[in-house]
Amino acid sequence: MFGWARGMRSARTERAIIAALSRSQSVVEFGIDGVVRSVNERFLAALGCRAEAVVGQPHSRFFPVDDAEHLWRALARGEQVAGTYRATGAPGREVWFQAVYIPLAGRGGRISSVLLYACDISDERATVALREQRVDIADRTQGVVEFSLDGMILDANEVFLGFTGYRLDEIVGKHHSLFVDQDESRSDAYIGFWRRLRSGLHDAGLYRRVAKGKVVVWIQATYNPIFDANGRPVKIVKYATEMSADALGGSPSPVAADEHAVPRAVAPPSTGVADVLELIDGASLRASALAMDAAIDAALAEQRGDPR
Repeated sequence: MFGWARGMRSARTERAIIAALSRSQSVVEFGIDGVVRSVNERFLAALGCRAEAVVGQPHSRFFPVDDAEHLWRALARGEQVAGTYRATGAPGREVWFQAVYIPLAGRGGRISSVLLYACDISDERATVALREQRVDIADRTQGVVEFSLDGMILDANEVFLGFTGYRLDEIVGKHHSLFVDQDESRSDAYIGFWRRLRSGLHDAGLYRRVAKGKVVVWIQATYNPIFDANGRPVKIVKYATEMSADALGGSPSPVAADEHAVPRAVAPPSTGVADVLELIDGASLRASALAMDAAIDAALAEQRGDPR
């Protein structure tokens, strides 16, 4: 009796889950020949079509898959297939789905139909594409440098290399202090500059930097902490534009943050200043900060050739 009750409850639960999926996702049923047998309203709404224009049509009418033959062979073997797919519906309507094809076995264990469960990710994909375009534009027009939290150079683009005069292999693995005067690299202001970045604070301003051959360059730049899924800084990305003498209006006279910048330090969008300071006050993060400071001091000493 109890076994039967649990079985009934499980069946009801499964039906409830299927119903919930049908309400929240686009669902399409195909025959093993790839012809649409049924669809739900969510799929019709996404494609801007009526049921009579969809049912009875082949899979290829809506999903222009590059290797459709491979897809249907896998489904015929009973294999689930998941991925991101482009679908076309009403004229001018294009939808991107994150979807999974699920083969269903009939009598004798032979595959009799295929269910497609799909989430419309068109908006998310458009957002990602726009972000990638912005990154690409920035990479082509601005100097971009990635630093570890202790200030070590991880990567730099061609624009940055162009106005500093270095090759990439000459700077990767070196400390940011390569681009500042030796006296500045030892200053409390410079150490504080990196301490703020490590704590998750953004910094922006006009900076005096030293390029290859001790050539002085002035850059308008932002130092941007990048955060992991838990909201903790993992690296620093700098965007920089070289400033010409005309743009500077002659002799620049900035005030210090790292002794050669006009900064605007702000909290990261997802974390308030008070929250950042509260985290830094935690014992584990204090220990990490001390270790990081020691690593920076060692790196600066090595950069100066100062044995410790």
